[in-house]
Amino acid sequence: MADELTERLDAYAESVLATGAASAMAVAVTDGERTLASRTYGAPDGAMFQFGSIGKSFTAIVTLQLAERGLLDLHAPVTDVLPWFAAGGTTAPITLHHLLTHSSGLIEGAEVATGSNYDVVALADTEVGFAPGEHFWYSNVGYRVIGLMLEHVSGSGYPRLVRERILEPLGMAESEPWIVQEMRPRLAQATVPAFDDRPWRPQHGLVPATWIDSAEADGCICSSGGDLATYLRALMTRDERLLSSESWAAMLAPQVVADQDDEWEHYGYGIAIGTDGFEHGGGMIGTGSKMVASGDGLGAVAMACGYMGSTATAAAALALAAGGEPEPFALELAEPLVDDGSCPDQWRPFLGHYRSHNAWMTNFRVVAREGRLWWGCDHLSDERAPMTPLAGGDFRVGKRDWSPERLRFDTIIDGVAQRALLSGSLYTRTFT
Repeated sequence: MADELTERLDAYAESVLATGAASAMAVAVTDGERTLASRTYGAPDGAMFQFGSIGKSFTAIVTLQLAERGLLDLHAPVTDVLPWFAAGGTTAPITLHHLLTHSSGLIEGAEVATGSNYDVVALADTEVGFAPGEHFWYSNVGYRVIGLMLEHVSGSGYPRLVRERILEPLGMAESEPWIVQEMRPRLAQATVPAFDDRPWRPQHGLVPATWIDSAEADGCICSSGGDLATYLRALMTRDERLLSSESWAAMLAPQVVADQDDEWEHYGYGIAIGTDGFEHGGGMIGTGSKMVASGDGLGAVAMACGYMGSTATAAAALALAAGGEPEPFALELAEPLVDDGSCPDQWRPFLGHYRSHNAWMTNFRVVAREGRLWWGCDHLSDERAPMTPLAGGDFRVGKRDWSPERLRFDTIIDGVAQRALLSGSLYTRTFT
């Protein structure tokens, strides 16, 4: 049975790799007792992959561990621990509970300082989108705030906390709690589309991704496929080496409605909660990941270097482990963001292409469609979002009325804006 599962996993992974959408992959399946299969493609066995935001559940576990010891209060203001913390427009205190559940109203994250927690300080120059607890808006920088709080009350750095409190108790020897230069020989080579200013096509190919160091609590952990399956099994079985039964119940409960993303129905503490299990995805520069557990006691993880593949592969692995037949892998390719010439005169200076040195979002475009402005980025995720004008000249970016993301333009020369500020990150007009 195990050999058959492995063979079918191999066949599915090879179908993904054959499209050119990924250059390397790791996939593993587990039940509540053991790892059923673990395979690596395009990298050595045991190679580690960056799995990004799946690490938010690690952060939540450490937070609940310290709360069990009385070092943190989930419902006390963040400023009780970090007196200097500030975000513009707040009308009520932001708490750990709000940060853990992405209901704080903070921006997703500006990445103004790669490999640094200065983004937390820079929140003072941004505006929240809503009062804490009113809505769900996924915030990476909110988890960076949590990391600083953990370090403050424990006296230990975030990587050390993860290593001592999660990796070592679970025996995860093929994992590291941060991304630093010395790890490069052990990591699968992350890859990105060769062109960052247009939707990816297979003929474009993939190239090595930009390297960045990372030790922030929104996602900086690396594991082999087998190790990440070990971690998933600990969540599935509510392993008491990590948390008490009461803390597990809180973490895996549907704390808030995830009304930003139709993929997730609810969100607990660092984990997305569905009607039949839980899951979380992650994205780094050149690596995507997915971790999913079903209600029938099976779980799967998948990590892929490249443009796509992890989400579909995790779902396929889960289906195969249950004896079912997965959906064939299909490329999901975005269409270019094209200006239709309908821009009102007062917004015409803002149309164009803007770039920065931001490793996460290197560039974006502003176009007009049906009389309104749209924002689009093709670097890592083919994002598209409408722009809504606000008082004072700023624009809200996003479909939701409570989006905290703001876009501002300035330095208009000869009727053309030369600079844009997106949620605190600076971009300048480019000629292409």
